[in-house]
Amino acid sequence: MSKSNWWNRNARNGEDFAFKLERSAKKKLKQNARKIITTVYRYFDNEDHASAFARGDVFISTLKRCREYENPLQGDHEEGFERYNTGRTITGSGSDPAFVAMAARAGIGIGPGARNITLTNNQRVSHLHDAYVLCTTMDAFCGDRLEAFGKYCVKINDVGKFHSELTKSLALVSNISETARGEIIYRERSYKEFEDRPGLIGFVKPSDKYSDQKEYRFLWHVPVGVSISGLVISCPEIARIVTRIA
Repeated sequence: MSKSNWWNRNARNGEDFAFKLERSAKKKLKQNARKIITTVYRYFDNEDHASAFARGDVFISTLKRCREYENPLQGDHEEGFERYNTGRTITGSGSDPAFVAMAARAGIGIGPGARNITLTNNQRVSHLHDAYVLCTTMDAFCGDRLEAFGKYCVKINDVGKFHSELTKSLALVSNISETARGEIIYRERSYKEFEDRPGLIGFVKPSDKYSDQKEYRFLWHVPVGVSISGLVISCPEIARIVTRIA
């Protein structure tokens, strides 16, 4: 297929995708959060930490900390990253909304009067500088996963209530701008050309190493430039919906 045919075909299909990208990703996350998932589990390698969590003393980590873990099942140095590439050589103008939208995905602004602009293999890397995160699982662990994450476990019996109460307590001690929760999407974090975004940044992990973890994540964003570190949140309100089971 010639370059022009490839571009024209996709342009006809994608003229309005610039307006759908973020909305689509957020819609997927909302659908994740609304799924009937009422119970999740949190594992610990320290029994005292499991008991503290069940009482309402919850350690909340950060994305930056997760990037630094040495254990390959726990650590992920590209946690919260996303990569986009424009792909094959294309030429367009500022009057072509699909071309302008593709360039914008790569961080390139094209004015309405621009003509004969060529894009070739342009890449943009986006990432969350940092955010508070609490990782749980929808499945009971066994075998190697118990060795990696610990044999002590608590069961969270009401995911929505847990998230709401913990967010209130975190907001009292830290500056958070927004929060989200949902299942992790297991697929590559990179995409190209007119492909859909994998999902919202912070909720996508590669499937090869992590998919069997069936992670359900709670994420709290902070304003740009705010430096954070892991901290223990006192939230006794959750004690009635958290049960120590191992």
